[in-house]
Amino acid sequence: GVRRGEEQGEEEEEGCEVRQVLRLIAKDVARTRPELDFFAQRLQGGGGGGDQEPEAPRRSCEHEVQVADIERPQYHHDVLARILLLYARLNPGVGYVQGMNEICAPIYYLFAQDPLCDAADAEADAFFCFSLVLAEMRDAFVQDCNHTEAGMIGRMRHIDEVLRDYDPKVWAHLDNNGVPPMLYTARWVTSMLAQDLEMPEVLRLWDALLGDLSGPQPLLHFYCAARVIAIRKPLLFSDEVECLRLLQRGGYPEVAAEDALNLAISLQSACQGGLCAASGIASAA
Repeated sequence: GVRRGEEQGEEEEEGCEVRQVLRLIAKDVARTRPELDFFAQRLQGGGGGGDQEPEAPRRSCEHEVQVADIERPQYHHDVLARILLLYARLNPGVGYVQGMNEICAPIYYLFAQDPLCDAADAEADAFFCFSLVLAEMRDAFVQDCNHTEAGMIGRMRHIDEVLRDYDPKVWAHLDNNGVPPMLYTARWVTSMLAQDLEMPEVLRLWDALLGDLSGPQPLLHFYCAARVIAIRKPLLFSDEVECLRLLQRGGYPEVAAEDALNLAISLQSACQGGLCAASGIASAA
C-alpha cells in the first residue's frame, strides 16, 4: 500500500510537470510566426498540403493563456505543441526552452505544405528533422554548456571574433559604445535567425546552413557576423542607442538575406584560406 501510494505520488508529480511544460509551450506556439495565418488554421482530415478551413477562435483558459490540444489536435498550433512536448519528454536533459518553437515552426511548415505528405507523415517527419537540428543546437539551450565552444557564450564569442577579424573598425565602434554581441546575437543563434527573417528567407538560409557538410554552426556564425558587416555604414554613424536599434528585430535595415548569405560564404571561405580583414571583404560590403 505504501509503495502504491508512492507510485501514485510520483505519477501525479510527473503529470504536473508535463502540464507546466505544455502550458509554457502553448504560450509560445500561440504567438509563433504571427504574420502567417497557417498555424492558426484548422487541420484537415486529409493531407497537410490541402486547402485549410477558415481561422476559428483559439481555445483559451483562465487569464487568456492559450492552450493546446495534443491528444486531438485541431489546429497546426496543436501539432507544433505536440512535437515540442514529445521532444522535451524524450530529452529530459534539455527539456523545452523558449525559442525551440521558432526552430520547429519552419520545419513543420515545410512538411505540412507538401501535397505529397499527409498530416500524420508531416508531423512525424517534422519531429525527426527537428530532433536532428536540435542535436546540433542543443548545447546552446543547456545552461551548463554556456561556456563551451558549442554553448551560448562560446558561440557568441566566436561571432565576436569573426567580426573583429574581418571588420575591426565596426567591431571597435560597437565595443567602444558598449554594444556587446550578447545584446543582439543571442536571439540570432538560438532561433537560427528564424525570428528575424521572413519565412521564405528562413527556408533559403536554412537550406544553406543544414546543407553544409561541417554542420550549421560555422556558417551560422559567419552569417551573424555578415549581418553586422552588411550594415556597417549606418552603424559607424550611430551611437549606442541607435546601434542597438539597428541590430534589433524591427530596426534592422532592409538587406536581402541572399546578399548576407553570399557575404557569409565569402567570410567562411576567407577564413578557411587563412585570410582576414586585409582581404578587403569587409570594406567591400
